Amino acid sequence: MKRRFFNKPKVFTAALTAIVCAAVLGIPGCSSADSSSEKSSVTTTVAQAQETSTASEAGSSQDTVTVTARGNTRAVPDRAELRFGVRTQADTAEEAQQANSKNVDAVVKVLKKNGIKEENIQTSMYDVSPQYDWNTGDGSNIIGYSAFSNLSVKDVPIDDAGKLITACTNAGANEFNGLSYSSTQYEALYAEALKKAVAAAEAKANILAEAAGRKLGHVKMITEGYQDMTYANTSEKVYAGGMGAAEDSASAANILPGQAEITANVTVTYTLQ
Repeated sequence: MKRRFFNKPKVFTAALTAIVCAAVLGIPGCSSADSSSEKSSVTTTVAQAQETSTASEAGSSQDTVTVTARGNTRAVPDRAELRFGVRTQADTAEEAQQANSKNVDAVVKVLKKNGIKEENIQTSMYDVSPQYDWNTGDGSNIIGYSAFSNLSVKDVPIDDAGKLITACTNAGANEFNGLSYSSTQYEALYAEALKKAVAAAEAKANILAEAAGRKLGHVKMITEGYQDMTYANTSEKVYAGGMGAAEDSASAANILPGQAEITANVTVTYTLQ
């Protein structure tokens, strides 16, 4: 007699599948409607968080005002840097160099005699070059040599600059290549300019806040702008002594430094109330 088998394993398989699905998802049942609802809830929460963050950032930027301002002070420079040139010519390069060295030594001797320390004397340029005949031929014919030295003399008191120019010219400096001014009080003057710049920034920010119907709050950030060091005296050596009695002050060059403008720039961000 043959035994009959029933399809009970199929029922068992379906039930096992439902149990596994529920365990994995952590929810009763495994319907697609429940899963879809949970995903929708998560998406909505993330979107709300993003909107809140964006609104916060926008509010933060709207509650500040940023301005730039400048402050300046004026002072009469009390120091100068002088630049002398010594140029010599000869038939040969060696002779031109020897003559140049002799004249430079004479200029340096005068500088030291008049109180300039060796640390403040610098050879900023030196050159030896051939001289060509451009009047005849194609300019390829060398007719001699030229030697050139440029001396920079730093930390010279303004009152002595004209006398020193005259003394060096008489000693052998046949070129004067200019001068620049500086102030030993630069740091204090720049600090004053910074204070004026910050005050100007506050005044400007107050105008903007009032125009927007708001009140100016506290300073949130200050940034210092470009600092022009043109009039800063960087020499640590102090000029000692004065011009020699042998120099005639009546024939000295007249140096007028005028006034130097020292400027400070700032960018300031304030909160708004």
